[in-house]
Amino acid sequence: MRYPPLMIAMFLWMIVRAFYGHLGSSHLPTSVFMLLLFLTLIYAFRHSRHLAVFLAIMAVAAASLRVVADLWQLPEVDLLSLGPSLIALVVVIVAILWEVLRTRSASSDLVVGAVCLYLLMGAAWGFFYYAIYLLSPGSFFVSPELAPLTTSLRESRIGEMFFFSLSALTTIGFSGGEAVTSLPRQLAIVESVMGQLFLAVLISRLVGFSTLRRRRA
Repeated sequence: MRYPPLMIAMFLWMIVRAFYGHLGSSHLPTSVFMLLLFLTLIYAFRHSRHLAVFLAIMAVAAASLRVVADLWQLPEVDLLSLGPSLIALVVVIVAILWEVLRTRSASSDLVVGAVCLYLLMGAAWGFFYYAIYLLSPGSFFVSPELAPLTTSLRESRIGEMFFFSLSALTTIGFSGGEAVTSLPRQLAIVESVMGQLFLAVLISRLVGFSTLRRRRA
């Protein structure tokens, strides 16, 4: 089983982050989530040596740049630190998508992998929205924060961008930080369409394969 640890890590982060904020604690560092994400991704693709090594390199690069971003507190460095994580997520999304599309039978592990793919899409879009926010803070907030981008503020904004991304992907609607300018609004529409097509086509395809195999058995 390759994908269950990845799915557990992602759901665990979302649940823990929700309770972390509800208890009035400081924001749960995104670096903790990225560490869990990279470890479980490397585990999931341990059979592919080149991809596992690539993910390990991206993990080291992301962690190093995050440390520098926390020390310098500059939006430019923070934007640069998103690069390795976003690249790694896009590569993994393509790898899992290719695996799902070329399969002719579905195992329970691959169905879990498709669920992970759905969540990874939301995470990748969240990082992309955060990059847009760093370039143009007024794109998402009516009154953009003018104070220096401290670690606490950064973690808050990343969390809000993830929420915005998952809201668009699942089409549950937005609250809190909403898109103000046309660019993020249009991108949110694209993400919503992707999310619905994914559920309608890929997940149903895998479930159909699994049901057919059980009937033949």
